[in-house]
Amino acid sequence: PSGTFPGYAPFPFQHGWDFGTAWCDDGVICPWTVWWVYNDQRILQRCWPAMTRFLEWRKSTSRNDLGIAHGNDWGDWLNQNEPTPLDFIDTIYYAYSTRLMADMAQALGHRPQAEEYRTLFRRIANAFTQKYVQPDGTLTVDTQTAYALALFTDLIPAAQRPAAAQRLADKIRQGESDTRSGMTTGFLGTRHLLPVLTRFGHHDLALRLFQSRKFPSWGYEVEHGATTIWERWDSYTHERGFQNAAMNSFAHYAFGAVAEWMFRDLAGIDAQSPGFAHLALRPGPPEPDPAAAQPTLSWVRAHYDSIRGRITSHWRIQDGWFEWDVTIPANVIATLYLPVWDRTSPTESGRPLRDAPGLKLIGLQDARAVLSAESGTYRFRCRWTP
Repeated sequence: PSGTFPGYAPFPFQHGWDFGTAWCDDGVICPWTVWWVYNDQRILQRCWPAMTRFLEWRKSTSRNDLGIAHGNDWGDWLNQNEPTPLDFIDTIYYAYSTRLMADMAQALGHRPQAEEYRTLFRRIANAFTQKYVQPDGTLTVDTQTAYALALFTDLIPAAQRPAAAQRLADKIRQGESDTRSGMTTGFLGTRHLLPVLTRFGHHDLALRLFQSRKFPSWGYEVEHGATTIWERWDSYTHERGFQNAAMNSFAHYAFGAVAEWMFRDLAGIDAQSPGFAHLALRPGPPEPDPAAAQPTLSWVRAHYDSIRGRITSHWRIQDGWFEWDVTIPANVIATLYLPVWDRTSPTESGRPLRDAPGLKLIGLQDARAVLSAESGTYRFRCRWTP
């Protein structure tokens, strides 16, 4: 009746309050995601009345354009002894839902509403900056999840984001030890942690976390027999055995959200417009480092069956060469970002890039050749030395 979405669906399984910060925002996030992946506006049309009611509820419960602590106190559920205040998280998701509503309003042709939501997002961002962002770019809430969420949603002013990302990376490194990975994030922070690290120039740290076998990590679960993602980082530990069976699922999605980073930032498959009409392919190999202390990933093979057809990205590093095989489905505009540490060596199927059919060199950006590509299959090769 209030306009919010329940924390559980169907509702009879609800316990406690009938909503929870971030969890209830799925009523906006899920329709947006389905539309973005499939470019089918019917779900937006069907959900629009409920979503607009929800945003009205969000506005009515905010204070000075900031979120509040309300509902079930789940927040960054199952974090590793580094809780993030619920009012901080509520502000983040208030802003995030508002921005997604602006996207969907624009897609549906509701231009005045789209502008209203954009204006509201800017107000929330300004209020967030005044309360939480310090002059040096650090946050008054100094948790890994706080930095991951704020950077993902662009609530930190652009000039201060690199410093905030550096603080996040430093916090992870400071938490590393012989037995610990350095991560402290729970359900909410973990989904955004690796994408944010990659986006702000800490991709090798993201790779290290992804490959870690220390606690907590995905590799720790695998080393202890996992074939599905656990609900808790510590669902089982060597020291303490199994967690309380009252809440200890061994097939739980939340920390599996890392798969999004695997496809988007590791394999490099990313939609730039709804339904993959415009596709970006940007592989994420580790930077070449002959002095690296330990081996890292040397190959990734991925495909995604998009609404427009199969997209493939297979890269490998071998004998000082980087090789990348790509397939782009028909009727798709693709932008490729090819790593080029040696600008004289890149080829496609043995030909210089300028002679390869279907390709157009747009320019160079951050040690990558930016290419416009027609549909088809390509095989790139270039030297892999710094």
